[in-house]
Amino acid sequence: MRKFGIILILVSAVFALAACEKGGDKVTAIEPNFGNISGNDDVVIVGSGFKPGMTVHFGEHQAKSVVIDTAGKQIRVKTPSGVEGKVDVIVTSEDGRTMGLPAGFTYRRESN
Repeated sequence: MRKFGIILILVSAVFALAACEKGGDKVTAIEPNFGNISGNDDVVIVGSGFKPGMTVHFGEHQAKSVVIDTAGKQIRVKTPSGVEGKVDVIVTSEDGRTMGLPAGFTYRRESN
């Protein structure tokens, strides 16, 4: 029964994110989709409907240096620090609408 509850929660989260995306506004890819737990990695978020004033979160932490291209199809960011593992990447407009990729980015420890 517990396994069913976890699956239901995950499916609900995916549908909630999808429902927030309107029309053609969406995130389709994160390039690269991994980075160091210390943050400060350059990442490009690919999709459509991106507008000035949007914020980007990797899990609970807000990205730095958010730059949106003039066509509204790419966002360049510097990742915030995070804990090892997968996190949701959420893009939020000034009016509070969200779009993103659940578990779209993986934080890794730096290897020597």
